[in-house]
Amino acid sequence: MSHELRTPLNGILGYAQILKLETNLTEHQKDSLNIIYQCGEQLLTLIDDILDLSKIEARKMELYPKELHLPNVLKSVVELFQMRAQQKDISFTYEIISPLPETVMVDEKRLRQVLCNLLGNAVKFTDQGGVKFRVNCTTRLLKADSRKSISVPPNQKSLSCRFEIEDTGIGIDSSQLTNIFLPFQQVSDRAHATEGSGLGLAISQKLVQLMGSEIHVRSTLGAGSVFWFDLDLPVVSGGQAPHPASERRIVG
Repeated sequence: MSHELRTPLNGILGYAQILKLETNLTEHQKDSLNIIYQCGEQLLTLIDDILDLSKIEARKMELYPKELHLPNVLKSVVELFQMRAQQKDISFTYEIISPLPETVMVDEKRLRQVLCNLLGNAVKFTDQGGVKFRVNCTTRLLKADSRKSISVPPNQKSLSCRFEIEDTGIGIDSSQLTNIFLPFQQVSDRAHATEGSGLGLAISQKLVQLMGSEIHVRSTLGAGSVFWFDLDLPVVSGGQAPHPASERRIVG
């Protein structure tokens, strides 16, 4: 099903990109191609979300942890949303509360997916003020049976990493907080509701649960929200283990 849905849509997107390279297009034609491409991207995202949710509900979703350079992965995510924040004329701050390790074991695709969803929502629903992304890692011993999603040797050194996203956006009413992680639920105002499918938070919560944790939230309507989750990430031998920082590193 994945192949049958994605292939024709990728063909449409590909030819739209090729046509955009033409130099003799009128402004109207350029605008029309941009609309085709943007709609195609939105549809592709929706297809990916529906397929992910279907796989999760069928218990077919698997994680594929591998060695990755955590600072580089986070840097690439931050750069994307710094640009989006600039386009909206809001601030974006990346705060590294403690030194990050060089190499950990985690499913990079799914970690990126969760972070991009949470950061994307924060930027989307913030029109004034800004977004803060904080990362704090501390060393601990990871028991072999403490996380079923990863296979680790006994007494493997790991990190307990908290990823926290705070915004000064529209916020969420306390009566709706229990619904935000349900599929196809949108609790935002109508001005923003049409910009998403209502699947992102549901999928992100399921992915974080597969990683052995939960996404938490606190929010005040009209004042903003804070989303966070903690992950135990095995440190690859030879990587730099974190130690208490004398000062915080802030990028933004």
